[in-house]
Amino acid sequence: MPSPGAPRPDCPFCRIIHAGAPARIIHEWHDALAIVPRGGDCTEDHLLALPCGHVVDFATGPVVSATVQLRAAELAQRLGGQWNHLTSCGLDATQTAFHLHGHLVPRAAGNGLALPWSHAAREQEPAR
Repeated sequence: MPSPGAPRPDCPFCRIIHAGAPARIIHEWHDALAIVPRGGDCTEDHLLALPCGHVVDFATGPVVSATVQLRAAELAQRLGGQWNHLTSCGLDATQTAFHLHGHLVPRAAGNGLALPWSHAAREQEPAR
């Protein structure tokens, strides 16, 4: 098994970063990359921030995870607007690509994207 950070030929994000696989790159840093996801966009202008080194998820590489969040925050600040920054860790948490990545999701009133802990969900919970 490759050491943490080593590119993995079976990883679609490593193929983009290290092998020149096609991707629409929005911004490059020395340690991270922001791209437009190929499919499954949840909203228009949804972006992914990912580290250049291979790390499976945010719990596997906390320092790398912090760097990815920093880069996503820098990009969101530069672009302006309101955003969610989301990542997953494991199959049960909806992770489908096992290379750490943060979803940078632009938000606007009425865009119809509900999160499981949205205000509408809280209104349905019994009072404590």
